[in-house]
Amino acid sequence: MKTKLEQYSKEDHGIFQKDIDSDVFLISDTLIGNGYQAFVVGGCIRDILLGKEPKDFDIATDASPSEICKLFSHAKIIGRRFKIVHVYVNEKKYFEVSTFRSDIKNKTSQKKFKKTQGMIKRDNVFGTISQDAFRRDFTINSLYLDLDSGILHDYVNGVNDIKEKKLRSIKKPSVSYQEDPVRMLRALRFESKLDLKLTSDCKESIIKMSHLINNVSPYRLFDEILKIMHSGNGEVGYKELKKTNLFKYLFPYTYKILKNNKIYDEFFTLALRNTDLRVNKGMHVNPSFIYAVFLWPYFLQLDEIESQGIDEAFKKTIESQNKYIAIPDFFQSTIFTIWSLQSSFLNLSKRNIQYLTSFSKFRAAYDFFHIRSLIDKDLRKFSDEWHEIQKDVKSKKTIRGKNRYGSRRNK
Repeated sequence: MKTKLEQYSKEDHGIFQKDIDSDVFLISDTLIGNGYQAFVVGGCIRDILLGKEPKDFDIATDASPSEICKLFSHAKIIGRRFKIVHVYVNEKKYFEVSTFRSDIKNKTSQKKFKKTQGMIKRDNVFGTISQDAFRRDFTINSLYLDLDSGILHDYVNGVNDIKEKKLRSIKKPSVSYQEDPVRMLRALRFESKLDLKLTSDCKESIIKMSHLINNVSPYRLFDEILKIMHSGNGEVGYKELKKTNLFKYLFPYTYKILKNNKIYDEFFTLALRNTDLRVNKGMHVNPSFIYAVFLWPYFLQLDEIESQGIDEAFKKTIESQNKYIAIPDFFQSTIFTIWSLQSSFLNLSKRNIQYLTSFSKFRAAYDFFHIRSLIDKDLRKFSDEWHEIQKDVKSKKTIRGKNRYGSRRNK
């Protein structure tokens, strides 16, 4: 990509001090006061220009990690291949401060590029702001707001792409995805979450290179999938994962079953539609839930053929899936609870109602059962009964909560 630097004044870009977290200036003022540059960069600028509230603010500077740490008493260097700094403004809140970096091989460096399992590995070196801009993933994420002058620096035509609602790779997509296959997932997430249009070359390259996603650490992929499914537009994200062949490499056992059992596709769609509704209302969503949904068909298949029962079926389901996406132990226990309680919803005795509603994950298990009932008419009468039961449980919890709060106030 060849383009020239475009600079936009505050009046042109419309981002003002009130749009930036005030704590950012505590860091930028220190950097600038000591002769360094300080820019707010990445998703926060993109979100502000799209009229959305940014979740976090990242800072880029020409100061090295060690120089940054000398300026701040509460700073910690993290990372292996490329070090960044977390600068804490209090015990719980920190900002990520990174040094400009480059993909360009310099004269004194050793070999900076190597290819393993179809992926291009680059050992990052420090660079200039322009080099930093061109090594990022998408143009919309490569905009730099100078916190000293208020000028927005655009090296890659990102401002225009945002205006045109276009999602475009900075590098040739085939090269970008080889450098980091997770960019394929990020592309689909940004497209669905931000209502952008991914360029045809970016989309076609994902389809051709989708198999590279299996070269990514399974531990890294757990969160990346959640980001798509909890974006508020997870239903669209799921459909795009299927269209681009990524789903079959991420959930291979589920995919094989899905090909011959379209009812599960409807189940996934309804579950994600419910999740989107909760996310967009600002309600809590359990990270385990969507994995319980996607792995349910494979678990049922194993449960039918396993002579040792549900425990062994669960174990094999998780062990098989962990080769592709590693599910942390903490979330595994919730998945097991959701699945193991499903048969209990067919029992409406008072004793069983008390038993089920005592579980902390009762609501998640009920939601799962309710969505199953939408595609299985034999479950609907039970689901209707449990709908009334869970409303009563929720009402009682609300009353108990108010009583506890009231008693504390009256003490």
